[in-house]
Amino acid sequence: MELNNVEILPLFKDRFYLAYHQETRFITPHNFDIDHLNEQHVLLLEDGHCLQNHVISTCNIAQKNPTQRYSASDLYSLVKMVDGDLGISFIPELAVDSGILQGTAIKTQRLADSAHRDIVLAWRKSSSRQQEFNLLAKSINASVTELCCNIQSTYKPSLALYISASTS
Repeated sequence: MELNNVEILPLFKDRFYLAYHQETRFITPHNFDIDHLNEQHVLLLEDGHCLQNHVISTCNIAQKNPTQRYSASDLYSLVKMVDGDLGISFIPELAVDSGILQGTAIKTQRLADSAHRDIVLAWRKSSSRQQEFNLLAKSINASVTELCCNIQSTYKPSLALYISASTS
């Protein structure tokens, strides 16, 4: 995505997981195929929520019927709906790693590596604090690596390359 007057520094990839109730009636977990998904059973966040857009585009949900049976206003509500077996959903790895599913009957399956969203740091190009944003990016990457060691960051090892590419 190209934004005018905004500097963007990629940080890491946040992969998506299929989330379903352990006794779900909507899918067969061991035979799950996203290409044969009945989209009527997919629970999403409300229209206009950025995570809804990420899931639709990243998980290749065609949204043939844009009127969902149910939608949630936030991720916690979405988790409660999946836990109640109202449908299945797709949850980012950062949320899964945060413990949002603790105490639920929700199981997850990691989707293909291509099912991810890019987490970036963005600021106005006119800002005089670019050096501080670069330090913040390094700190964020270090924290994410420490807290969520199973995130496979393709950006982290070459952070200097992305910094120089984004400033030219």
